[in-house]
Amino acid sequence: MAGIVESFKRGYEGRDSGRYAIGGKPVACSHCGGDKFDSGTALLNTRGLTFLGIDFVNRGANLLICTACTHVEWFLDEPQAL
Repeated sequence: MAGIVESFKRGYEGRDSGRYAIGGKPVACSHCGGDKFDSGTALLNTRGLTFLGIDFVNRGANLLICTACTHVEWFLDEPQAL
């Protein structure tokens, strides 16, 4: 069992640093000032396209979730990992 845990730790440590930039500037949490994030995406629904049943046409947003305080930062452009 210890071998599995150690393998997981090595794989997890090998992932990106959790730091991102937008427009050439490093991203910092607007709530706590943290600089490490988990990333995700969200669909930006509109009433008209939802009414027509074609939500998939809506635009998406890129999310960065602060690992320190869980505040969510929203971006239309994709953040670049540092």
